[in-house]
Amino acid sequence: MKLSGKQVAAARELLGLSQTDLATVAGIARPSISKFEAGRGELRPTTLTKIQAELERRGIEFTNGSGMGVRLNYEKAAEFARTTAPAPNQSEH
Repeated sequence: MKLSGKQVAAARELLGLSQTDLATVAGIARPSISKFEAGRGELRPTTLTKIQAELERRGIEFTNGSGMGVRLNYEKAAEFARTTAPAPNQSEH
């Protein structure tokens, strides 16, 4: 499935990620994401694959029913949050 800029923007919004956040985890420049989401540029297939993988890892599911859509799998998102949360700061007294 080829992602659209609108799908990427919707996925980011569901996750509460900024363009900068997504650019950082995908290893690309923020203006590239901005242009792509606005329909003013294309991204390399390898870059789109990175973006899709990062969004899906966080619980996003891209659908292709009667139209291309985006939804959040809450269980998968919670699992991502549990596995990436920093360990509690255990200071010795």
